[in-house]
Amino acid sequence: MSSVLYADWNELTGLDVEIKKDGRSIRTGHVGAVTRGADALWLENHGAQLRTLFEKAEGYTAWPLTGDAGVVAR
Repeated sequence: MSSVLYADWNELTGLDVEIKKDGRSIRTGHVGAVTRGADALWLENHGAQLRTLFEKAEGYTAWPLTGDAGVVAR
């Protein structure tokens, strides 16, 4: 689904991403906010999925979702 791992989560605010842990997909969603130190991000709520915090220290990685033309999918 996604192919580029982002180490600097500051660049992800406002984008749709796939969150992974240990190589497994955990959730996809829209990044609503990133902490100042870029060590955690918030995915906005969507339907039954609540607003959720994901932290790098817990092993989560973030992968932007892109369309065929390199445009972020919405």
